[in-house]
Amino acid sequence: MKKQILYVTAFDEHGIFVKANDAEKTGKYFCPVCESELILKKSGKVGKGSKRPHFAHYHLTENCTPESALHFSFKKMLYEKIKNNINNKITMIMAWKCNYCRSEHEGNLLKKVFDVKDEYNMKICKPDIALFDDKGNVFAVIEIVVTHKPEENVVKYYNDNNIILIQIELESDDDLDNIDAKLKIPSIVDCCLNPRCKNCGGYKIKKELIVVDNVCYRCGKLMKVCYIKTNYDYKHPRDFNEDEINYAKSKNVLLEMRFSKTVNEKYLANVCPSCKAFVGDWYLSDEIIMGVENNYVEKNYIENIQKYDLGYYCDICKE
Repeated sequence: MKKQILYVTAFDEHGIFVKANDAEKTGKYFCPVCESELILKKSGKVGKGSKRPHFAHYHLTENCTPESALHFSFKKMLYEKIKNNINNKITMIMAWKCNYCRSEHEGNLLKKVFDVKDEYNMKICKPDIALFDDKGNVFAVIEIVVTHKPEENVVKYYNDNNIILIQIELESDDDLDNIDAKLKIPSIVDCCLNPRCKNCGGYKIKKELIVVDNVCYRCGKLMKVCYIKTNYDYKHPRDFNEDEINYAKSKNVLLEMRFSKTVNEKYLANVCPSCKAFVGDWYLSDEIIMGVENNYVEKNYIENIQKYDLGYYCDICKE
């Protein structure tokens, strides 16, 4: 069951932003959204049926909701944190699953950031938080999502202008106590750190050659078996290009054309140098690759694993 969102922040009579947990009963408090006076609900009781400390309106204002207060409060607190980190040159590490290359990225949010503004007017939109580079251009924006995600035309505007869009989705007012965690792993980061393809402009994906010392099923001797791994797929020797074939051979992998009765065709395969038996596509996929990916190194048929970086290639152009 989703936790009810409450008004848990307010401004006191001196304009200081406070949380309900830290507020005193004797103080005067005002809504961060509609600015009307609030009453502090803080019984001190703990247990079933007792509500956590929060504020309530004497008279609820139209269009003022706990969700809007949560949005405002999180934005304000995150803005202050980012501003402080910029001034004090403190890094803010952020990690995300890339929607372009499907790999995991990690980087310092403030590496190229020199200034920050909230509700910055960009004519077509006002992002919750805008981050600026050393030339005064908007480098990235952060949108806090409670009930409404950015409109499609706004997302397109960011994309067309090479502005990184970071979305942080909130679920409850508990998120106000976990700002660092929410920023460290945002909901969406529309950015890929991989190089772009010169031909099509798409992001390239990383690939590596995996070489396994495998026990030959026929003679029982060790043979080297290879395949290529990308961020989300595997490539058998039959699909290697000439450079990949030569590189695999330089790692003492024997690759030769063999005829498979199972699929009734001839293709490039891993071959045992001792008895000339070859590893078919089915065995390579279901036994070797799955064995490596599931860490079955201790099994008899896999003795050792080597990984070699092959750089980047374009999955669209196949280059």
